[in-house]
Amino acid sequence: MAEHFAPHRFVSSALAYLAPRLDPDDLDAELTLTPGDLQYLAASISLASGVDIPERDVAGLRTVRQLEAYLVSHHR
Repeated sequence: MAEHFAPHRFVSSALAYLAPRLDPDDLDAELTLTPGDLQYLAASISLASGVDIPERDVAGLRTVRQLEAYLVSHHR
């Protein structure tokens, strides 16, 4: 059976570790993270999901919805 690709799981798990005060179910709230923390979040999500998130793309991913959409559009 093929494993189900679950972008919300990847994002919410990384947020729970890095920024537990942020609600991963608030899809459109701006992630109030420093640039370094945002980079770390992207790296964590990338490792878990297998989707490469280049540094040049990270700054444009400021909400859970944007992160999830990025994963869906770049997943193979």
